Amino acid sequence: MDAKRTSSLFILVGMILLYMAACDKQVSPGLEDSFELFTGLEAISEAENTTLLINEGSNPNEDGYFRIDISNVMPNAMIDNSSVTGWCLEWNKPIRSSNDTHDGVKAYATGSNDRWKPLNYLFSIENELKAKYPEEGVFTYREMQAVIWTLTGYMGIAPEFDVDRISDRDLPARLRENGTANFDREVVTEISQYVLENYSQSTISVNGIALQTADDEQNIYVVPPSGITTAPVTDITSVSARSGGQIENSGSSEISRKGVCWDTSPNPTTDDNCSDDGTGVDDYTSNISGLTPATMYYVRAYAVNADGTAYGNQRTFTTETADEVDRELSVCGTWSVSQSGGFGITVDTWDISSIPEGATFSMRFQAFTQPDKFQVEYPVGNEVHDTGWRGAQSYLEAMAHLFPGGWSGPGQGQVDDIFQKGQNDTFRVIVTGPEAGTLWNYSIRCDEEAQAI
Repeated sequence: MDAKRTSSLFILVGMILLYMAACDKQVSPGLEDSFELFTGLEAISEAENTTLLINEGSNPNEDGYFRIDISNVMPNAMIDNSSVTGWCLEWNKPIRSSNDTHDGVKAYATGSNDRWKPLNYLFSIENELKAKYPEEGVFTYREMQAVIWTLTGYMGIAPEFDVDRISDRDLPARLRENGTANFDREVVTEISQYVLENYSQSTISVNGIALQTADDEQNIYVVPPSGITTAPVTDITSVSARSGGQIENSGSSEISRKGVCWDTSPNPTTDDNCSDDGTGVDDYTSNISGLTPATMYYVRAYAVNADGTAYGNQRTFTTETADEVDRELSVCGTWSVSQSGGFGITVDTWDISSIPEGATFSMRFQAFTQPDKFQVEYPVGNEVHDTGWRGAQSYLEAMAHLFPGGWSGPGQGQVDDIFQKGQNDTFRVIVTGPEAGTLWNYSIRCDEEAQAI
């Protein structure tokens, strides 16, 4: 073999070895050596000289592929100095990620670029995916990272990552354990196909940030934190619950409205059911009401300022089954007095099986001074009347933010002919009080003289 051929052979071998690393260890060689990742993206001028401190994610079920501390960012509406979850964009590139600092990083917003819609859509439904795959170890950062590589290959911003064909030995090190894949290939395929089939027709609520590192190292995708955290859901009944929020960062303007939003579909927004819990950055508690028994709900804190609406992390909860019948009304023409109540939410389910069909039902209520509201459901789960918040007018100015929907009037009142009995033998009364020390009572009367159904 002549010297020229020998030299060419060494060059070829050297080129192959350069491609034998991926995110953190050896992978099969990639064919493309450059991709126009940042073409068409909006450069964030306030983050053109950003510093990243990168570590590997440590919790498979909560962290991303990386945990990243971002610094040297000037004030702007897209990204700030914070700790975030980070993800590899190119499966065949390495990066220093053991408490390593990267300077001179540039940041780009992806929300206005159609090519990045699959990836932004994936993170728009991240909470929905976590709810779909709740078992520990079924949907971890490893599955999520493999989906990202599948999508970036489809999007043309990274080499192809065919999860069904790539061998275990060619996988990046963190996706292997004892020589075999440590993630669920079927889940990755299922999620990737779902995203690609739905992203173009779906609402995309995430504007991810692409980070361009120096020296052609791994480029990274992050979702900046919203600055608001959803409080755990507590006091869950068959028709109500409590949550709230903590606002860590109000952005560049004051918070004009805050609360929680809930729905039976993931990622509820202010177009769904929401509480209104005032203004400012103080922590707050939210009442969630009007729920259906034995039903799973999604809830997110929200905050509104001049720049728009930010949402916190999503939580899920399931309402309890319908309450046992705990009161009975068997005689018409007289008022049946309820038990008195206090702070919180009280649910009374009434048995009216002895009352003939066609009878009508009325209610007297007394909220005394501190406000309460009274809701009636017939059949159970179908609201037929809501008095709104009733109580002393003097509480309105001091605590108006506690009463979403506004003030309805004095605490004492009577509502006639709320519903007419059909085939259902139970109805429900829900009494809500937002402040400790509230007192109330109510009475129910049926009238048999109504025309039969």
